[in-house]
Amino acid sequence: MSRLVAHVTCALCGHKAGNLVPHLESDHSDVSLESYMEQNGGDISCVIHPAVLAKTEGGVMASEKVMVAGVELRRRNCAADLKNLVPKVDENYFFQELTEDVVMDLEVENPARPVMLIGHTGTGKTSLFQQIAARMKQPLLRVNLNHQTTISDFVGMWGVKAGETYWIDGVLPYAMKKGLWLVLDEIDFADPAILSVINGVLEPGEGLCLKEKGSEVVEAHPNFRLCATANAVGALAEYRALYQGTNIMNEAFLNRWECYVVPYMPEDAEAKVLEKSIPMMPMTVSKELVKVANAVRKAFEEETVRCTFSTRMLLDWGRKIIRHRKHREQAPFKAAESVIFSKIAREDAMAIKGFMQRILLGRD
Repeated sequence: MSRLVAHVTCALCGHKAGNLVPHLESDHSDVSLESYMEQNGGDISCVIHPAVLAKTEGGVMASEKVMVAGVELRRRNCAADLKNLVPKVDENYFFQELTEDVVMDLEVENPARPVMLIGHTGTGKTSLFQQIAARMKQPLLRVNLNHQTTISDFVGMWGVKAGETYWIDGVLPYAMKKGLWLVLDEIDFADPAILSVINGVLEPGEGLCLKEKGSEVVEAHPNFRLCATANAVGALAEYRALYQGTNIMNEAFLNRWECYVVPYMPEDAEAKVLEKSIPMMPMTVSKELVKVANAVRKAFEEETVRCTFSTRMLLDWGRKIIRHRKHREQAPFKAAESVIFSKIAREDAMAIKGFMQRILLGRD
C-alpha cells in the first residue's frame, strides 16, 4: 500500500529521503541495493505527496540539487560525524570563469579527475574548492603540506595502548575511506616521499597500498576527490624564487592532474566582494583599496616587494578602515598598521605606504 509521506528512513544510519538509492550509493557503497532490501525489507523509495512531488524533477527532490557555475550537481547526504567538515557557504564568494571546468572535472567526468590549482598566494585557490564543496554539502579536509608533514602523518602509523598495538590512519586513507575531498595545500612544498604516495592514487581505480600495515589496500569511497594547490609549478615555475623551499615537480607527476592557473579576481568583482562583505563600505572606497592591492601584487611579481596582497587581507583592511573612519583620510593608514605593516619587513611597508599615498591621497 502506498504511503503518503515525503520520505523513507535508511535502516543503516537513519537518513531520511524521498529516494534512498542515491544515499545508499554515496554513503553505503559497500552495500548493494539487493542486499539492503533483502536484509532490511521495506521500500527504498516512497510515493510522495502531490504537494511535495510538484517540487521535484525526475524523481530527485529539488532540495537535493544545486547549481554551481552553471553545472547542476547533487548535494551530498554525509554521515553525522562528518557534517562538521562541510565548509560554510560564503554568499559573497565570486566564482571565476575556470570554476565550470573545475566542477566538471571533479563531479561530471567519469572517472572524476584530480584537480590542481596553481597561482600566487591569496588568489583564492583553496577557497574555490571549499565553496564548491560548501554548496554541495560535501565534507572536505584541508592539509598543509610543509616540510614538517611526515609520511606517518599522511599515511598512518602504529600506536601502542595498554600494551596493545593499533593502527592509526593518516589523512589520506582516512579521506579515502570516508569519501572526503582532500585538499593538499602547497603541494609544491611536500616531501618527495609524500608525493610518491600520492602518485599511487592518482590513477583512476587505483587503491592505496599500506605497506606498513601488511600491504593492506584501501579502496576509495565514490565521493573521494584529490585536490591540490601550488604556487610555483607548471605555468608559474618562473616565480619559484619568490617561494623559497618549493620543490620542482616533474612533468609525469603534473600530467596526472588537471591543472588550472588561478588569477586574482577582476578589479570590479573584487571591489564588489568588499562592498557586499563589509557593512558601510562605499563602492568608491572599495575600488581604491583594490587598486592598492593590485599595485602591491604587481610589485611582488616584479620582485620589488617580498609580500603580496590577498583578498582576505583586503577584507581585514576594509573592516579596520570602517572602524577608524572618524580619522578620515588617515583611516587606511591607521588600519594598515595592524593588518599589513606589522606583518611585513620595514622596506616592504614603506613601499606599500607609497602606493597608498599615491592611490588614496593623490600624493607622490
